[in-house]
Amino acid sequence: MRPIHHIRVDISLYVEFPRRFLPNGRFWRIGTTMTRSTSTSCRLLLSVLLLVTALLACTLSWGQDEGGTPEPPGGIGPGADSGTAPTVRILEPASGARVPRNQRVDVTVETGSTATSFLLSIGGRVAGTKALPPGQSGPTKAILSWLPDRDGTYSLEVIAFNGSAASAPAAMILEVSGTASAASPSGVAGCVGRVLVSQLNYRSAPSMDQTRLGQFDVGETVTVVGRSGDTGWYRVQRINAEQVWVINNAQWMQIEGQCETLPVAG
Repeated sequence: MRPIHHIRVDISLYVEFPRRFLPNGRFWRIGTTMTRSTSTSCRLLLSVLLLVTALLACTLSWGQDEGGTPEPPGGIGPGADSGTAPTVRILEPASGARVPRNQRVDVTVETGSTATSFLLSIGGRVAGTKALPPGQSGPTKAILSWLPDRDGTYSLEVIAFNGSAASAPAAMILEVSGTASAASPSGVAGCVGRVLVSQLNYRSAPSMDQTRLGQFDVGETVTVVGRSGDTGWYRVQRINAEQVWVINNAQWMQIEGQCETLPVAG
């Protein structure tokens, strides 16, 4: 009869994780002590090694957003093939501007050539993305938003994509300090919209098959006067009193106000 050999195995493994997953330190100790027969210990050791391999793979995946090649936002839209990487610049606010906390900051950006999406990062972390309407051609413009919730100095970067081709980042610094003064009542009732992207079409009726009448300007405000039966489209009135239809997409048009009781328009 073969003797059964017993061994004692002490394992201490240290796995490094991104700071945001372990705020009190970057290393996590995996430790265990085993006293088993030789065959059992080998099986347990193999299981631990497989677990550590999986954890290291996850760590590498988690760390990808802290460096390396940026990925384009999802939802770029059909037919968005990779092309020449655009150049991007921030139009406003100016770098070094001071803004209050808990108030939306609008970052207006533009490219010198075709872009299909934008990515906004704050301090190296993704704070927002915006996919533009399909069929973009030539210079593009968009408004990205960020809501700072604490005081401090923040580094903002914007990257523009043409398909998967990424621009060099445009960077700026913002100082967040204090709170916004109480807004005075505007006296404006109803539902209003603001255009957030360039080359957003408006049409004669609530369907992609209907006649395209033109395109909105970035930052243009409209009064929302109705909706389609499925709320997939809004009927809006432009400043020149022209009433047109625009698709309901929060990335492209921001809707605010008393919009719950909009009538279904024909």
